[in-house]
Amino acid sequence: MSESPVNHQNKPQRGGRKPLSCLACRRHKLRCDRKVPCGTCIRYRRETLCRQNPAPPKRGRNAHGANNHKGDVGQVDADVGSGPVDAGSEVVEEPDGSDRGSADRGTVHRQGDLDKVPKGIEPQDTAFFLRTLGLDATTISIPVPSLPQLLAEVQSAGQPSGLWHMMDGASRRRYWETQLRSALPSRSLCDLLLNYYLEHINWIFQITHEPSFRHKYEEFWDAAPDRELDLIFAALVFTILSVSALYVPLGAVEVFGCPRESIRHLAHVWHRASHQALLAGDYEARPCVVQLQTFSITQFYWYATNGIDTLNSRLGQAVRNAQALGLDKDVTPSRTLEEEMRHRIWWDLVDSDTFQSICLNRPPLIRLETPGVPLPLNCNDNDITASFIRPRPHDEPTIMMLNIFRARFFKLMNHHLCHSSAEDARSYEAICKLDDEVLSITRSYPWFFQLDPDGKPPVLPQPLGEIVVWQNHIIRTCISTQRIRMYRPFLASRVGASWAKCIEAAEDAMAVYRTLRSKRSITSLQKFLPQAYQIFSVAVTVTALLLVEGSLPIADVRRQIRDMADDLRIVEDQGCVSPVASRGRRVLLKMLRLVDVGSEEGLGSAAEEDADGLVAEIGFIFGGEEAARAYMQRLATRKQRRKGSSSMAVTTKRQRRQQSTAMEDEDEDEQIRGALGGVDEGVANLSSSVETPLQYMGETDLYQTDLVMDDVVLQNLLNFDMTALMADARYD
Repeated sequence: MSESPVNHQNKPQRGGRKPLSCLACRRHKLRCDRKVPCGTCIRYRRETLCRQNPAPPKRGRNAHGANNHKGDVGQVDADVGSGPVDAGSEVVEEPDGSDRGSADRGTVHRQGDLDKVPKGIEPQDTAFFLRTLGLDATTISIPVPSLPQLLAEVQSAGQPSGLWHMMDGASRRRYWETQLRSALPSRSLCDLLLNYYLEHINWIFQITHEPSFRHKYEEFWDAAPDRELDLIFAALVFTILSVSALYVPLGAVEVFGCPRESIRHLAHVWHRASHQALLAGDYEARPCVVQLQTFSITQFYWYATNGIDTLNSRLGQAVRNAQALGLDKDVTPSRTLEEEMRHRIWWDLVDSDTFQSICLNRPPLIRLETPGVPLPLNCNDNDITASFIRPRPHDEPTIMMLNIFRARFFKLMNHHLCHSSAEDARSYEAICKLDDEVLSITRSYPWFFQLDPDGKPPVLPQPLGEIVVWQNHIIRTCISTQRIRMYRPFLASRVGASWAKCIEAAEDAMAVYRTLRSKRSITSLQKFLPQAYQIFSVAVTVTALLLVEGSLPIADVRRQIRDMADDLRIVEDQGCVSPVASRGRRVLLKMLRLVDVGSEEGLGSAAEEDADGLVAEIGFIFGGEEAARAYMQRLATRKQRRKGSSSMAVTTKRQRRQQSTAMEDEDEDEQIRGALGGVDEGVANLSSSVETPLQYMGETDLYQTDLVMDDVVLQNLLNFDMTALMADARYD
């Protein structure tokens, strides 16, 4: 057997020499102050091992008496033979010499190592970032012993190594409790981010019951330091902090001592802390409702940061855990807070799963059965207590109405996806039947989700009124974009009323946003930021229709689209993490430029360059660059047709002059001119059919077909949504 890499000075001496350090310090070759627990073990969180194998008391002194000289816990014991330590820094604990090449894996960085930060990062920036996090210098990284070190100690000591405690469940839990506590911000900053989430973001999913959450949140902060940390609830707190940090106004965090340039970066740190808290809490083996709440809220982070692959992976896990908890078997109406929250969480999972199924063209993970889980009740959070629920009438506005209608819609779509055949998707009659069922949902909107003759929603008292209007916008855009998607295969040949249905849906998708934009307030702006992807989705959907079909009979449609593009700039100006708002806005402006150029004079050379450059950027919307390139080729074909029309007119005039010169008979001249006049009229009609935008006149009117795409290209054009955009896009 090869020589052990462990220094054999650790072996017990046969000469009767008594150890002067605790077992943990002897094995790690560190100086021990011989207290119980010693200072070194406290620093490295080995208190339990130190108490089990303490250092013997000094001769002639009480075991808890004062030392003659106080050992520096940052220095290595002289018996180990290490070199002197600089007074201004602390040492680094490394694996033994057998694994020097992998020393970084076993290192606990100390304050002195802040001078050794990577190139391009200033030491003061690192220290500042740690202070912002509230981290101690001893918690920068995890001390991980190498496997050879573990095996060598077992061999030399003849008993289980003290390093095995790193694998012990209780010790590992205590370690992560320490790490997670240190990652929490100050209480005041945490309160700010929590209140921001509950005020401006929670209403979108309404997955958190505010009164009960606030009660548990107070317990979370008031718990004694020696009390065991609720790791799963800590994960919920961290993900709320993370999502709020993506959007919270930068000036607000400065008031609570957090520099504005740090808060967006801290969002990513707290997101990682949330997942680590779930792992430390063993959420996979012991599922609970709180972890499912954590998943639902974390969706905001994944959408904002283009983490759709991760979202779908965690979605599958969340669905399995929900089924393990029996959420899919709750078929009785809610009577308590716990039952209602289980219903809310289940339907949020159904919504998310069905939406992803539509976006990714995959079967749903959840197949709803009959009888199913009751829909959430129409009530505010204050109407629910631990033992009592007071539902409100259907026509009374509450914060839950959006979730009720969204659940009804996705319940219908789930049934369609699970039980329809491939032929149904190609059958216009089947799609019309499904659309009638969708419209039956929209016709049942309560009065506060209806629009007046001018397309404006009713005005309600604040603060609920602002939330209800935004909810009205969300449910309308959700349903309208899906209706356009349903009719996309039938637009090329104008089957039935497919074009009229798309126009109707496009108008409905933009109706409420016009009101929201005209009556913008500071609080309304904060509610806009987390759903910028939805604004962009609607804008691209309508722009695609306008670009392909030539025109849309919607008043000021181009101006409305440009307003949406301008509003996406607000997200950038706020410094929010949103690739959809930053890169997506530029893509949208390119599409609008093509619309303007194409409607005026056809594609010029500059526009052709823009179109070619747009292919790679919008390929994820069109279902790949090949489909996007086919679409751009369609626009080039339009230009060629226009050139052909012009050349035909020039040729006809030339032929007319030649024939006029050859003709001598005046009567023949008139006949020829009459005949050529008919040719000119035909050419003019052909040119008009190419250059004049299509106008919608009614469901039964005939349409020009020159600008109509074939089924494949049009299907690829409109077969997109925000999830597909964020899943496939690769932003710098």
